[in-house]
Amino acid sequence: MIRKAKLSDLPALMKLYDHLRGGLAWTKRQPTPVTKDHSKALTSLLKDKDSQILVAVEGGQVVGTCTLYILPRVYWTGRPWAILDSIVVAEDGQGQGTGTKLIKHAIAQAKKAGCSQVNLTSNTQRVRAHRFYESLGFEGTYVGFKYVLV
Repeated sequence: MIRKAKLSDLPALMKLYDHLRGGLAWTKRQPTPVTKDHSKALTSLLKDKDSQILVAVEGGQVVGTCTLYILPRVYWTGRPWAILDSIVVAEDGQGQGTGTKLIKHAIAQAKKAGCSQVNLTSNTQRVRAHRFYESLGFEGTYVGFKYVLV
């Protein structure tokens, strides 16, 4: 089942987000503790009509998530566009269709909002994820950059 996240999902979301850091075993890091800042950020996103944190739930457990942002756009068609971010499925749940359901649900929400396109970025080393996104119709057409502030 795909649904919008709730504040009570925060610990499960944080556990999933640790996978985006390369997996805890690979990075030799401790799990990220839930802080007031995380709670504040999730509360803000849950109230934002142009953002959705979607979760995949199986057996009563959150096993995947992605965040959908709908943004206005003057460029191109003048219609809004969407960004998918923080896409992750628990390692033991990959390859079972969970990610496909999440992303297809997010795309449907973007279409409903009148978006002209959906973009996502992915770490250059996540080749398997890139093949997955391409299998869903995404094209590898951009190079992403980041500027770390904190």
